[in-house]
Amino acid sequence: MNTTINRLPTQQQHRHHPPSSHLPLSDAQHAVRAARHHANKVLTAWGIPSAVIDDAVVVISELVTNAALHTHNGPAELHLLVEDRQLVIAVTDTCADSIEHTVPREDSADDHGRGLAIVRALACAFGCHRVAGGKRVWAQMELQAQTA
Repeated sequence: MNTTINRLPTQQQHRHHPPSSHLPLSDAQHAVRAARHHANKVLTAWGIPSAVIDDAVVVISELVTNAALHTHNGPAELHLLVEDRQLVIAVTDTCADSIEHTVPREDSADDHGRGLAIVRALACAFGCHRVAGGKRVWAQMELQAQTA
């Protein structure tokens, strides 16, 4: 079951630091490609199952694309974190507007607006909250690949 939550999960105190990664995305023209490449490399190095990586790369593509489109090509950042057997993907951008949690109608001819529906389908939770200078949109994914 997918849920929408309006805050990023809090990090618990660990004896060791959980795996995390940060990638500034200042070149909006190449941001999606850079984010996908970075995520694939980092998640593979962390030993994340390939099926989870495949879904995560799709989620990252959608979130970074939205950031690039809605911030007028302003800077964005990709954050990856593993905590409590889940992958947390967060994209921070400079637009303070919240995301819309609506899914386009199936009979809609609109080419845009389906990204969050894809994120909702692949993530076990996602949300958006304001941060200094903009917003952070995040998604949580189970580290165990889902079986059909």
